[in-house]
Amino acid sequence: MCGVILLAGPAAAERLPGCLQRLRHRGPDACDTWHNGELAMGFARLAINDPSPAGGQPFIYGDFVGAVNGEIFNSVPLRSRYTLELSSDSDCHVIPALLLQQGLNAVTELDGFFAGVIYDQKNQQVYCLRDPLGKKPLFVGRSGSELFISSELKALDRVDEFQQVPSGVCQFNLLTGELTPVVMNTLAAQAGITMPPAEKLSHLRHLLTNAVNKRLPVAQEPFGVFLSGGLDSSVVAALVHAQRQNVVYYTLSSGDAADEYYVRLLANKLGLPALRVVPLPAADELDALIRSLVYTTESFNPSVISNGLCTYLLAQAAERDGLKVVLSGEGADELFGGYHYFSADDPWCETRAQLLADLRNTELRRVDLTSMAHGIETRCPFMDRDLVTWAMGLSYGDLYRRSATEKRNKLILREAMEACLPDEIVWRNKVSCDVGSGMRQRVVGHLRKEYDSERAALKAIWQEQFAGRYPLQEAHPYFSAYPVFDDLIDRRGAAHR
Repeated sequence: MCGVILLAGPAAAERLPGCLQRLRHRGPDACDTWHNGELAMGFARLAINDPSPAGGQPFIYGDFVGAVNGEIFNSVPLRSRYTLELSSDSDCHVIPALLLQQGLNAVTELDGFFAGVIYDQKNQQVYCLRDPLGKKPLFVGRSGSELFISSELKALDRVDEFQQVPSGVCQFNLLTGELTPVVMNTLAAQAGITMPPAEKLSHLRHLLTNAVNKRLPVAQEPFGVFLSGGLDSSVVAALVHAQRQNVVYYTLSSGDAADEYYVRLLANKLGLPALRVVPLPAADELDALIRSLVYTTESFNPSVISNGLCTYLLAQAAERDGLKVVLSGEGADELFGGYHYFSADDPWCETRAQLLADLRNTELRRVDLTSMAHGIETRCPFMDRDLVTWAMGLSYGDLYRRSATEKRNKLILREAMEACLPDEIVWRNKVSCDVGSGMRQRVVGHLRKEYDSERAALKAIWQEQFAGRYPLQEAHPYFSAYPVFDDLIDRRGAAHR
């Protein structure tokens, strides 16, 4: 929803405006700065909660100066519980007040998604904050004579070294650039889920409903839902529709793509009030769009690009409609086992843990960068703290059923929502957005005109855009990897050649 940048070094204040301008897409409503000579902090604001100047950042609260990109869903109860006196209704302004009063460990009380920086002027210490799932990006590193903390690497005109900020609170050494973990903030599986099957389904519906309701904007604020006709986005759409009518539902289609059939099936079942079909790009538009996506995502991974194009175009449509917030279904496959049909003796639990850990580099990264390129905040109910900790405690039998005649995954999610959705959607097999919309076929066909593989073509574009800015960083897995699925991704193109 916003962009954060901090520079430390002799030219920090001089370099800050250029860096902040390169984050302006993340916060088109306002840009504000703070500096004290050696440190310079900037914030590009997408104003959603308390759009008045009082809700701006960088904030100053006691000895703390900081900037946080995020959304805190329990900010009101936290203000009440700890009697926090604030001059703004901004949800993120609760963070410095809470941490100053209760200490850095209180970061674990925040329910939401966030990434940011706080400078303790009294002790001259810089701290980085990030939510447990890494929903919002944050990097630290070195750029010439300056150290940096930034929401996106491309805010810097040069990146010599970088690393991602882990979840929790880390101290940032202003001399060396090293990160030292201070507070761990991870989500642990709820142990011992012993509910009867029917009670499990009811409890899951309750958690899903709460997760969606937390993420709804204020009642009068119009917003959108990204809809593919798959199970995950359909669940979000159904739960949103039960609460609000001032919603636009965005879907991507070539006209004869599979996804549009399922989207219209859902729209007819629920009576969705506003369905916006965004057309796929024409052949002569693809080259410029793909180049934009490589720049936007800083990636040459084929899956990030082809699926990212879908999110990018939907967010572009939402921006043109004047929206700032959309809801989407990312994270459900990782959480409920939607990518595989495991047997009980397969490493299903380890694979799920790896996929959830990788989300900050894969699907959450894609949806953040492509939607924020258009100033759109995408909220993901399946990444809700309470839902994730409960679902992580589910057993193999809750997620999978496999026999000689049947293969099923995401069982508990399908069964919990069976009464709300058409059967064809409930039991639809996993189809990625780029395939179901027809986007992947077009992208593969375009990229393989001159190269043997998508990855080679995308890497050439990446090198044009970033090789000079990120010297010696090309081999870093952040720019190319999609763990667990890279081998499959590199073999996928043949199906669409």
